[in-house]
Amino acid sequence: MAAGARDAHDAGAQRVADGLATYLDAADGSGGQARQVRYRVEAACTAQGLLASLVRSKPAVARAFEAGALARGGAALRRQDALAPGDVVTLALASADAPHAGAGGAGSTAGARGREEPRVLYRDPFLMAVDKPAGILVHADGTGARTLTDDVAALLAREGVPAAPQAVQRLDVDTTGVVLFSLAPEFQPALDALVASHDMRKRYLAVVEGSFPAGVRRLDAPIGRDRHDARRMRVSAGGKPALTLVTVLARRGGKSLLLLELGTGRRHQIRVHLAHAGHPIVGDALYGRAAGGRAAGGLMLHAVCEELAHPATGKALRLEAGWPDRFGKFFSPLDYDAGARC
Repeated sequence: MAAGARDAHDAGAQRVADGLATYLDAADGSGGQARQVRYRVEAACTAQGLLASLVRSKPAVARAFEAGALARGGAALRRQDALAPGDVVTLALASADAPHAGAGGAGSTAGARGREEPRVLYRDPFLMAVDKPAGILVHADGTGARTLTDDVAALLAREGVPAAPQAVQRLDVDTTGVVLFSLAPEFQPALDALVASHDMRKRYLAVVEGSFPAGVRRLDAPIGRDRHDARRMRVSAGGKPALTLVTVLARRGGKSLLLLELGTGRRHQIRVHLAHAGHPIVGDALYGRAAGGRAAGGLMLHAVCEELAHPATGKALRLEAGWPDRFGKFFSPLDYDAGARC
């Protein structure tokens, strides 16, 4: 769905909350409208049972009932109120108390900072996905440097959306591609559960040194911290289990184009596994041949797509950042067919 204020129910909507309800529609709070989501009850249950299955968090359930956020016919529901099939309930979504620090003020536009506005790949009242450029942090690191989260918050503030974005995952500063943000804290626990269970499928493109062996390969080696360099991780027998699946898409000029999928989510996992396999990522200043300084072309690692079941609507989402132009120095978009590969 394109960015917009309202996400409407369609004929293919899936049941949610363990089959207790079907998503109807939602509004993001822009333009003075209520920030809320509506569901139709499909099976007899209590208000607490429905909400617990929706948001997957006891604290979130408690906050919602304390605030009178779940309602039927305009009347706030109590925990043990009975719901019947056909009932329509509304959950009021929390609004940010104030614009994100630095958002929307004088000199705060992306252009004034010398950066383009984030390229939005998907947005609804619950989620937002953007295409991260190289050279920017996703989260603050304590230095005061501007982050992708700041830029997303500033964009929402300029559009009058009272939401505080929270990045669901992080990418290294020089990695590009899909970054998913939660816009509704009520559904953050459900998103976190998707990440923890690896039910959120994420794939990357990488250009690596050398001719990587053909076919699909499993890089299955535990990863732990490098005791000699706090910046680095390393393959270590005492590390945590780590799995990366690798498919070779093309080989040319002493380089290989790879499609990679994470089976686990360790820090620097792809970079460490590929370097350990003898095929470091081109431009990797920490683990590769560019060690000691940032390569002119940057790190050739791109989060190309992500698939998940939407925690609030039940829809199957596929978020795609597409072919990165900077890879054109080594390979062609014809080497990567997004429709077939992602």
